[in-house]
Amino acid sequence: MQTIKLPNGKTVAHVNPGEARFLYQEIFAERCYLRRGLELRAGDVVFDVGANIGMFSLFAHLECPDVTVHAFEPAPVPYAALRANAERYGIAGRFEQCAVSDVAGRGTMTFYTDTTMMSGFHPDPATRTELLRRLAINGGYSAEAADRMLAELPDTSQVIETSVVRLSDVIAERGITSIGLLKIDVEKNERQVMGGIDAADWPRIRQVVTEVHDIDGRLDEVLTLLRGQGFTVLSEQEPLFAGTDIYQVVARRGDA
Repeated sequence: MQTIKLPNGKTVAHVNPGEARFLYQEIFAERCYLRRGLELRAGDVVFDVGANIGMFSLFAHLECPDVTVHAFEPAPVPYAALRANAERYGIAGRFEQCAVSDVAGRGTMTFYTDTTMMSGFHPDPATRTELLRRLAINGGYSAEAADRMLAELPDTSQVIETSVVRLSDVIAERGITSIGLLKIDVEKNERQVMGGIDAADWPRIRQVVTEVHDIDGRLDEVLTLLRGQGFTVLSEQEPLFAGTDIYQVVARRGDA
């Protein structure tokens, strides 16, 4: 398995170095999952839904070594890196090769070997291409340079079958009484993940941070759901995602 040394001196297994650097910048340098008052406390249980290679799981472990991580990643290649990174750094918890949604069973997803973070249950090649173009332009490339890069990008998609779990089933099976932070990043399936949380389990969750694709009013739907469960909620869009439908939603219990 390939590895890369991060700016903080840690070595991690990865699928491709560009994504690993991007994840490091977002998660470690910019602390994208611990903004707007979110925090990790000693003894917290952390759910990492859409874990990819486990960069957030590693961040949570290094930020607060007493946390227990439950990570979920359906694609075999990123999951292998996730397992390797968890073992390398002794991250406490469980690391499952599965997807998370509102119905347990089996599912079919599209996996992109070149842009693994865009893999998921809702493939849309045209939207994926436009998103990559927008990210390149927002990241400082000219429109012409972005178009050239996209023209050279090979089609490396694969259709894979995966097991699917509901979060409330996981909570019951593992006897989890509280979740300090629920992180969700699942490429347009975030509402379904929340649909797999029973009403009785929402009070167990102290904080939520999720990427939301605002398609057909989904952002308002997620905000309404979380407010209805007693959270103080905030949504924002990072400059890198300007001009896209991608927002980050932060929810925590207590006053803003």
